[in-house]
Amino acid sequence: MIDMDLMRDLGALALGSRLKRLSDRLTQDGIRVYRDSGLDFQPRWFPVFYYLSRTGPSAVTDIAKGLGVTHPSVNQVAREMLTAGVIAAYKDTRDKRKRVLALTKAGKAQLPALEAVWKDIRGALQELLDETQVDFLGYLEAIERGLATRDFRQRFMDRFDPASDVVDIVSWHPRLADDFRRLNEAWILADFELEEADRLLLSNPAEYVIEPGGDILFARDVQTGEVLGTCAIIRREAGLGELAKMTVAETARGRGIGKLLAHAAVNRARDMGCSRLYLETNSRLAPALGLYRALGFVRKPSPFESDYARADVYMEMAL
Repeated sequence: MIDMDLMRDLGALALGSRLKRLSDRLTQDGIRVYRDSGLDFQPRWFPVFYYLSRTGPSAVTDIAKGLGVTHPSVNQVAREMLTAGVIAAYKDTRDKRKRVLALTKAGKAQLPALEAVWKDIRGALQELLDETQVDFLGYLEAIERGLATRDFRQRFMDRFDPASDVVDIVSWHPRLADDFRRLNEAWILADFELEEADRLLLSNPAEYVIEPGGDILFARDVQTGEVLGTCAIIRREAGLGELAKMTVAETARGRGIGKLLAHAAVNRARDMGCSRLYLETNSRLAPALGLYRALGFVRKPSPFESDYARADVYMEMAL
């Protein structure tokens, strides 16, 4: 049999599983440590027990926030601790909707012995960390900070482009003008009315977008050549661009084409020398708003009066 560690060989792909495996091993050793010390205590109780020993009676929501864990995870541990008689639960006198947890007399009685054991546990774990010869806790904190800034799902979605294998992105060509008009008229008329600013731009995109130094991108099916989506990058004042007239054909939605177009548009705006990109949209278009926020657009008060009556949301991002 080959000596191998599959999760180790998987590298970053198994990060969560490796951390869980490490946690399970430390937990199992911890169970034996408490048992050998003559204490009826479970390692998984430690965070809640320690929190209550330092802060006193606390609402479950406050405990979860203080520990940086979920409300259900605190409740799960609390149920075990309630059964063991180390904590008690009661209604908050100021807010009956909240449940407050507190150490019982029996729980408090265990505290001196537990603190003595925790001192030795800390020493044993610090010895283990020192043997690594790296700042393991510092690296762990850096990972937590990174996830707080941009979580794992966001990082995955930034890379996940299911449309990229079946759709390609092409720039403006006069023969695509009818597709630009057709796709945009379809989404506008589905929820709103065509306005004069729409008619001007859609009837002559070369004059209003291309000639001032902008571009129009198109998402095409690589097999059929059908144009499935489009968006415009309009050059405004120096360093400022507008993302406009972005849409995907109704029959092609849900395939990641909008995201593919949006990323391509942001990259194109950078290539054009834009340092900021803005857009105008409507608050009723929830999926579009979600996509724009995921890209990094931030909603702000509009610095100018819009050409569109339907525009009630202004968003901007730094490039």
